[in-house]
Amino acid sequence: MADIATNIATIQAKAAELDTLIGQVRAAKAVIEACEAAIRKQRLASPSRAYQERLALVALNQMGKPSITGDKTVTELAASAWAGVA
Repeated sequence: MADIATNIATIQAKAAELDTLIGQVRAAKAVIEACEAAIRKQRLASPSRAYQERLALVALNQMGKPSITGDKTVTELAASAWAGVA
C-alpha cells in the first residue's frame, strides 16, 4: 500500500486529468447541442428519433453509471440515430 504522501500526489494528478476531461466534455457537449439545434431548425416537419436530441446528456448519464458493460457506446447511438438521414 502506498504511503499517504504518494496517495495525495496520485489524487492531485488524477484530479488534474479530470479537470482536463471536464473541459473536453463541456466543449463536445456544446458542439453536439449546437448541431442538434441546427438540424431541428432545418427539419421542421420531421419528428426526432431516439438519440437525435440530447445525446450529450446520455453520455453524461453513462459517465455516472457504475458499469456500462453491454450498453451501446455514444458513438453507436449517434450512428444509429442518424442512419439514413440527409
